Amino acid sequence: MFAMIRQLTRDCRAVAATEFALLIPLLLMVFMAVVELSNYIMQSRRAHQAAVQVAEFLSRDGDNVLTTAERHVAEDIWMIVNPTAYLSTTPRDGQWANGYSRAYASASFVTDPACKTSPCPLVAKVLWSFLYQDLIANPVYIHCKLDTVDNATALNGHNIRAGLVGAAPVVIVDLTYPYFPLLSGWLFPNLELHVNAVRKTRNGEILDHVQDDFVTRC
Repeated sequence: MFAMIRQLTRDCRAVAATEFALLIPLLLMVFMAVVELSNYIMQSRRAHQAAVQVAEFLSRDGDNVLTTAERHVAEDIWMIVNPTAYLSTTPRDGQWANGYSRAYASASFVTDPACKTSPCPLVAKVLWSFLYQDLIANPVYIHCKLDTVDNATALNGHNIRAGLVGAAPVVIVDLTYPYFPLLSGWLFPNLELHVNAVRKTRNGEILDHVQDDFVTRC
């Protein structure tokens, strides 16, 4: 009996297979995490680039009035920048849906009315804000109040960098879109990514918007 036990303890023929069986789940998890992180970074960069391109488009408006047709062009920029965006959409009634929220705002800067001594600082005055929420649960967008913050403060849809305060008005873009992981519902949770971009108008004029049901006048 003891001889058989000593022989078993010296038998190494299955050690490699056992080690491989123990390590393979961990290696697969590491591999999937790396792939998922790469995909997340790519989608985040594309979303940010889309916000920048939309802000550039809005800031170059020639007649200073954003029409519904022009807004549709801005909304479709996301699909151009991210050709795989349809993977994050949910069709409704058999038709394709955008699947992300688009929020824009137009603001100028005026002298702080509460200031009593000169020189008075400038504060943001929002002219209008727009939101199309679509399938997003928690869209980020500006209502009619815009706080000025320093460069170290994170943007949350209700503030603007102090470095952008000046004579020229600005247009603000906030996009929120769903991020569905490659292993959605199993290893990683679904997320909503928020991106922001601000541009000064090229001609120094305030960008207005044709009134519709999605626009809030301030």
